[in-house]
Amino acid sequence: MHKSAVFLFLLLLPAWLFSQTSDQSEWINFGGGHMAQWLQIAPGKMGPNALLVPRMDYAEVGYQSQLELGTHYHQMSGDTAVNTFFRYYWNIAPGRAAVEIWGQPSETFRSSNEVRDFRQVVYRDEGWMTVAGDLLISTYIQLLKDKTYLPDMVLNYTLKTTTGDNYHARYTNAGMNYFYMAFGKSFYTSSKWLSEIRIAGLTGFYVWQTNKVEMAQDEGAVIELGIELNNQWLSLYTEYGGYNGYDAYKYLNGIYGEGTIQGHNDPRVLRTRIKKTGKLFNITAEYQTGFQDYHYQTFRLAVIYHFKAPERKW
Repeated sequence: MHKSAVFLFLLLLPAWLFSQTSDQSEWINFGGGHMAQWLQIAPGKMGPNALLVPRMDYAEVGYQSQLELGTHYHQMSGDTAVNTFFRYYWNIAPGRAAVEIWGQPSETFRSSNEVRDFRQVVYRDEGWMTVAGDLLISTYIQLLKDKTYLPDMVLNYTLKTTTGDNYHARYTNAGMNYFYMAFGKSFYTSSKWLSEIRIAGLTGFYVWQTNKVEMAQDEGAVIELGIELNNQWLSLYTEYGGYNGYDAYKYLNGIYGEGTIQGHNDPRVLRTRIKKTGKLFNITAEYQTGFQDYHYQTFRLAVIYHFKAPERKW
């Protein structure tokens, strides 16, 4: 009886192992001889935190350091995720320069087999899973501030590390960086309900590494616009923008046939955020909806502790 059970187990083992991975017979090979060869490293083919659209800074470095802790909920058809979030904003020269360390310590998600097939993920849906996220480092330099006829200007450079893996197409496990110039101008009113209106925007360049040997990276312009409404206690932000890749993967259409491969690399997002300002803590709530190559609806909640610092003008 014991030998029969062992024999039956060995007989069924190959079938069980095969059931845990996808049928790759009709998949597109995007490069290399490793598991990631099936993945297309593009925002429209990965998880919600893989290749984020930059956050607006409204062209203000500010005069305080901050520690932010939060949680984000993402949902699209066939895919749901919840990630933790942290951000440490170190104002190394108040009003002039800051360094920011931020990212997603963890992401808990469930992705259906239909989504996994679309993204060419080898592993099948096994229920809820938790993975580590990415760590990013940003620098901010205030180039102009409080000029009569010129907008405020901030230069940003951001680098993504490779702490997040790509086994389930949640993160790229490859380098990404972007830089931009942000512009902002405030207009003040005498109303106690609306003391400041700030118009802002940014423009720059976004670059990320792919897994395709022939074209090792995708890249393109990033553009965003935003408006900020302030009074003594509340701030309301609305932002729209994204970036455009140059479609590195379309090179493979020469192999698989014209029109077979789409870029999936032109994400657009619309964000609305409200912030309650306190003496030591701020509370923020945000809703984000995606367009084109960003398919998620996102809700974000966070608490921000801001360190006291003297306000110094230039």
